[in-house]
Amino acid sequence: MKLTTGEHRVLVIPDLQAPYEHPDALAFVQAVAAEHQCDTVMCVGDEVDQMAMSRFDPDPDADSAGVELIRAREHLAAWYEAFPETKVCTSNHTNRVYKAAYAAGIAEEYIRPINEWLHAPEGWEWADEWRVDGVKYEHGDAAGGMYAARNLAQVNRESTVIGHHHAHATVAYIANSGEMIFGMNVGCLIDTTARAFKYGRLYRFKPTLGCGVVLYGVPYFVPMLLNKKGRWTGEVVV
Repeated sequence: MKLTTGEHRVLVIPDLQAPYEHPDALAFVQAVAAEHQCDTVMCVGDEVDQMAMSRFDPDPDADSAGVELIRAREHLAAWYEAFPETKVCTSNHTNRVYKAAYAAGIAEEYIRPINEWLHAPEGWEWADEWRVDGVKYEHGDAAGGMYAARNLAQVNRESTVIGHHHAHATVAYIANSGEMIFGMNVGCLIDTTARAFKYGRLYRFKPTLGCGVVLYGVPYFVPMLLNKKGRWTGEVVV
């Protein structure tokens, strides 16, 4: 059985859902990037939440769409500075604005691309999927459940890295007599205490905080260890 290897050390940033990301998310990801000397940065999507544009019942006590966008830009500015060249997967939360425009009958020519309304630098690029060293990166909403990463790898017939499914961070290998591939879910880096995630308070499976690295084609999930106050301990354990 052979696992395809590569030349890059890829950092994989999971769902941040700014401005509702964990307060230590950036420091944690920077530490992981430094520990593994990553040379390529990938974000698997949901970099913003856009709670105010949800198709579900709006929260009357939450920020308006305009205020939320301003706050998200402010939060992402630090990520732009830390990781000026980043490949981002398009995703359901980021696309909420386009779904809302479509439902309202607004023609595409009126709509601005993501990088413009997020005030992103030139080095941040969006696409539905990316490939580095034979590994496919996509958001993950094309499959459901705790086995989504494995199932997508199997359907794609190539190693696949996803986010989207907050509670099911994992690395799963699939092999036959000739080759081996993997599916990895990199969890999320949300602030579980934020109003945006109150829908999950009663869920039995809670968000798994962390990020991912793919080192020369080999995947690793890096858990974010928290102390009793819910803050990052400062350790990088993988």
